[in-house]
Amino acid sequence: MPKVWAAVLLVVSLLPQPAWAITLEQVPNPRRQYGGWVSDTANILSSSTENELNRLITQLEQRTSAEMAVVTVPNTQGYATPKDFTTQLFNYWGIGKAGQNNGVLFLISVGDRRVEIETGTGLTTILPNSRVQQIIDRQILPKFRDGDFDGGTLAGVRQLTSVLQGQPVANVPAAASGVTTSTIATSSGAVAQGIDSSLVEGILLLLGIIILGLGWQRSRMPVSLRAERGGRQVLSLTPRDQGTGAALSSVQSGPIRLFLYSGSLCLGLFLGLSSGTWLGFALPVVAALATDGTLGLKRGIPFQPVVCQACGRPMRPIQPEVLNKRLYQPDRLAKSSGRAQYYGWFCPACQGVAVVVRESPSYRDHYCPRCRALTLDLSTEILVEATYSQSGLKREIFSCPLCSYRTEREVVIPKLSHTSDRDTRDWHTSDRDTSDWHTNDSSRDSDFGGGSSIGGGAGGSW
Repeated sequence: MPKVWAAVLLVVSLLPQPAWAITLEQVPNPRRQYGGWVSDTANILSSSTENELNRLITQLEQRTSAEMAVVTVPNTQGYATPKDFTTQLFNYWGIGKAGQNNGVLFLISVGDRRVEIETGTGLTTILPNSRVQQIIDRQILPKFRDGDFDGGTLAGVRQLTSVLQGQPVANVPAAASGVTTSTIATSSGAVAQGIDSSLVEGILLLLGIIILGLGWQRSRMPVSLRAERGGRQVLSLTPRDQGTGAALSSVQSGPIRLFLYSGSLCLGLFLGLSSGTWLGFALPVVAALATDGTLGLKRGIPFQPVVCQACGRPMRPIQPEVLNKRLYQPDRLAKSSGRAQYYGWFCPACQGVAVVVRESPSYRDHYCPRCRALTLDLSTEILVEATYSQSGLKREIFSCPLCSYRTEREVVIPKLSHTSDRDTRDWHTSDRDTSDWHTNDSSRDSDFGGGSSIGGGAGGSW
């Protein structure tokens, strides 16, 4: 693979391995909870995303009677595989209409880094396993590898609902969706009227080479880190610590990625116009996506050259097993639990070491208030189940295995509401307005329709 492709962004977030398991009974049924379709147990989706997902699935159910549930869980520990958990949850809830078995379960297991899409037996013709796998590979996993759970989940649900409603699905990767030979020909004719086509192709080729060259040049800008003799100070890569963030301002993965895809787009248009086929357009874009994903798996932070801030000389990366010996116990505990990744460099001239850490997004707020280590655990205990007549109560317990810190609080669980008063239920908060998808809702049942599955669908890991 040419070196120019090696300058691309790495995926900077490692999803954590949760410390507790979840059972089928502990996953909130969204139909019973609030009449929706989304159960975000792992808390990785924004309120706006949940609203849009509920709107799309409500529209799907109104038009086709098919039902779809979107569920996120911390992990599927205690079950043979994430697929086994998904199939059991599908049948436990009975997703889809009874007799039609037209249900879909979109499950995201954060700790397993796994996506499973389960389909009912009544959808094998319109939504075969191969098409489900295509949607996972092209629409969902690329975004999940970038830490974009909102974007990947929305893209997957949009494609699934389109297929189930008989609408066409894009057959090219997400970054290139909507661009075909006909659109290339149409846009070229509009832009280059009266201009020789070879001139347009030449300009696109030149732009692509220049943009990729600028991206390569920017990717080689060194990162300056301060090396300390015998020190074990850990610098944070997150905006939480503004002081250390300035020291790593040269980590420019975002702009480099922009150069990569802009240059690839120009080269794709050049090849598409010159060859007259969409395949010519797709090749550079597919290559950019593949390179982006390959480098993301390496998770090097940063991938540019690293130099010593004091002497300006290149620093050498420290092997993980050697670096682990230099970390304090809180850092080793955070690393072993998958909450953070540590990277170190050694300056041969100054005999100093620089260490940086990138916290997993789901754990950035899990610092212990007593020892300041990234070791705070959260567990939940249901004290009183919520019913239609009264609110429930749960206890949230925060504990630190390092310093034995422990605190707990009781949180009210809003009572379940009937169809007639759903718009005024206590669950409704100002930042979770779902009135748009409840209006004229013909699917306000208190549960799923009683469908079943025998294991159809597909899955993928990020």
